[in-house]
Amino acid sequence: MAKGNRKTWEVWLDAPTLAPKQRVGSLYQNLVKTVVPATFAYSADWLQAPIKFALDPRLELYKGEQTPEVDFPAFGVFMDSAPDRWGRLLMERRELLNAKQQGRVPRTLQETDFLLGVSDEVRMGALRFCEDEKTQFVSQDTLAAPPVTSLAELSEIARRIDEPGIEKLPEYQKWLQMLISPGSSLGGARPKANFREDDGALWIAKFPSMSDTYDVGAWEFVTRKLAERCEIKVPDASLAKFNSSYHTYCSKRFDRVKGAHGLERRMYVSAMTLLERRDGQDDGSYLHLIQAIEDHGAQDHVDSDLEQLFRRVVFNVLIGNRDDHLRNHGFLREPTGWRLSEAFDMNPSTTKVGHALTLDGQSNAPDVNLVLKTAQYYRLKDAQAQSIFDDIKAELSHWKDVAHKHGLSSSEIERMTAVIQA
Repeated sequence: MAKGNRKTWEVWLDAPTLAPKQRVGSLYQNLVKTVVPATFAYSADWLQAPIKFALDPRLELYKGEQTPEVDFPAFGVFMDSAPDRWGRLLMERRELLNAKQQGRVPRTLQETDFLLGVSDEVRMGALRFCEDEKTQFVSQDTLAAPPVTSLAELSEIARRIDEPGIEKLPEYQKWLQMLISPGSSLGGARPKANFREDDGALWIAKFPSMSDTYDVGAWEFVTRKLAERCEIKVPDASLAKFNSSYHTYCSKRFDRVKGAHGLERRMYVSAMTLLERRDGQDDGSYLHLIQAIEDHGAQDHVDSDLEQLFRRVVFNVLIGNRDDHLRNHGFLREPTGWRLSEAFDMNPSTTKVGHALTLDGQSNAPDVNLVLKTAQYYRLKDAQAQSIFDDIKAELSHWKDVAHKHGLSSSEIERMTAVIQA
């Protein structure tokens, strides 16, 4: 309901593994352009709930409206449910098209516009939104997760959407809507879409980009296969090829689980949110991730999550996964705290020299010795850390065979020999 220059949205937590669906608070959206697009207040019932927890470390559990700091466009937990570059691009194009058809000046979309414009069915995590005093959640769209049989068509549209003059074609509006419904909820810059497999599970398809110079999708699949062999938790995945010489990488959504009444949502936040940081801060470290697990981790799982994180750091260094920024690490909520989510968005980089995060608080150089020297922070003895490194190194010695098996050419493999340390 809009009152004056702002609108109220009820925020619901729908995570059956935690508690029955319940309203956790209200999001107050400013309808005029402002440096504070929205504020938030917890509901009285949530503050009294036995399962209550802070949705975001910056959202402390007290009564009254809370405002994000000036440098933050919104609280991190809401930004985690909003789209990144690809989804925002689609929404901005839709706004341009709508403005042209309505004969008005295009609006500058704010953070809340992106958040609330995402389809409810595929929004990341377990937060849902509805207008104050209404019962239906916003942006409910039956096209948000089309069947797997639609992927070939979506891949072709995603490929063509960046063509010069595409907006002049009569099909443009239809194509844009076909991409927005399944694709606007997702982070990252690459074209992508949600889809449903035959068993009803929710998956993500990451299509080739027009700017690709090598088979990025196939390499992500190979990286995921190698990570699994190194005892790193990863989602189910598959490869497909449609109208491109490059592959489409498909990954099962880890924020959805099969429950008694169909797919159930899981509460998710990025490491960026849990560490109370924002995009653009460039002094992040794996040591900060350790601190997040120790401060916010689920009881009885801190040690195992720290070991899992150590495996990932060693793996990232050796495989050449340099784009390991804080949005590429996530956490899922359990009753006693946050658990490290499955690893995602891992790919060897041919262009980045150093890691996005420092390995020891000072250096981002891809030197596994720096990681081994930090073993104590992961609650590992030197012998344990060395054993993990030896195991991962042994598994990665087969990387060329795995790449060949999944269709990568000799020239593609040669490209990565300078990147992968095995």
